[in-house]
Amino acid sequence: MLFKYKVINENKAVTTGKLEAMDLEAAKRIIYGNDWQIIEIQETSNILQWLNKPLDKKLSYETISNFCNQMAMLVRTGANLVKGLEILKAQTKDKNLQRTLEIIITEVSRGSSLSEGMKACEGSLPELLVNLVAVGEQSGNLDVVLNNMAEYYDRENFIRKKVASAAVYPVILTGVLVLLVVFFINFILPEITSLITQSGGQLPLITQIMISSTTFLAKYFWLLGLLGFGLIMFYLRISRIPKYRLQIDSMKLRIPLVGKNINNVITARFCRTMSLFLKASIPIIPILNSLEKVMGNEVSRIAIVEAKEKIIKGKGLAEAFGEEKFFDEMVIQMMTIGEETGQLDDLMEEIAVYYDKQVEIGITRMVALVEPIFTIIIGIFAALMIISVALPIFDMSENI
Repeated sequence: MLFKYKVINENKAVTTGKLEAMDLEAAKRIIYGNDWQIIEIQETSNILQWLNKPLDKKLSYETISNFCNQMAMLVRTGANLVKGLEILKAQTKDKNLQRTLEIIITEVSRGSSLSEGMKACEGSLPELLVNLVAVGEQSGNLDVVLNNMAEYYDRENFIRKKVASAAVYPVILTGVLVLLVVFFINFILPEITSLITQSGGQLPLITQIMISSTTFLAKYFWLLGLLGFGLIMFYLRISRIPKYRLQIDSMKLRIPLVGKNINNVITARFCRTMSLFLKASIPIIPILNSLEKVMGNEVSRIAIVEAKEKIIKGKGLAEAFGEEKFFDEMVIQMMTIGEETGQLDDLMEEIAVYYDKQVEIGITRMVALVEPIFTIIIGIFAALMIISVALPIFDMSENI
């Protein structure tokens, strides 16, 4: 980071300048080390610094899972925390993780706890992880918490990769379709059109429609791209407004097959996160406060908020959630059994595993459906192109 300073130097003269430091405290230490008195110091930036700034400071779930595993082993062995973190930093090749570890090392070296150092990373680590590490430090079972969080983020990473792999086939087929259209517009259609025009023939209606459509696409493709970009930005903008985000998330849950998968993903995340908090012996209201922030869907968030209000008024956990339409009956039944037997944390973990399997089955079904659907779409486009080319040729042969 680059800092601009104004100081009184060792000659009692006011001077200004810039210096590189990891953070504000490090910059102050450099200035004090020169026996200068600070008048003013603030972070500044330049174009090169802005260009070199990472686009996304957040770590991937896979990286977070590995980090938690390594930290759990470090804590379990009782090794010096700072030295262990420095070893982790030297071993990793992930630039974002290196920056994160550098901040944690600096904070821990100053006497801060691990959770305080993680909190200083400005959002690169999830708030859920930071909160549970703090609980682990207080309860003395930090290694157990870190192991649980490693499993949690490993599972989240697995689900994300499953969804991403399901999207590969449609993306490839869409690319093939685009290439097919481009080839048709630039090479086949102009030749056919020129041949028929020179022979004095008349183009069939379907060929005229194809020519008009392709001419429009060729001429105004930039406008369509701009419109698409505008729609994406509009969606991102309104999705940040709670009222519209609720409507959008509600519509997602009503999409056939896709909505059920989204519901299963959210339910699995809810159950697994609740299990983690319960095993850390955290009271139910703070658990629900944290759950609001990790659901990723406004409908489920509101359901948790309303259930929390009912629990505060004296209702039981299962009773409060049973009045919310979002959660399946099986989740409510397991909550009831868990409250009665005192094994709610274990039951929540088992439900999370069950819904994880439902997500895998749902994604497999989606892929199985997407493949023939996209094949049919490409077949229709290819058939239209062939017909629009073949009909004029047939007409010319009949005339001859």
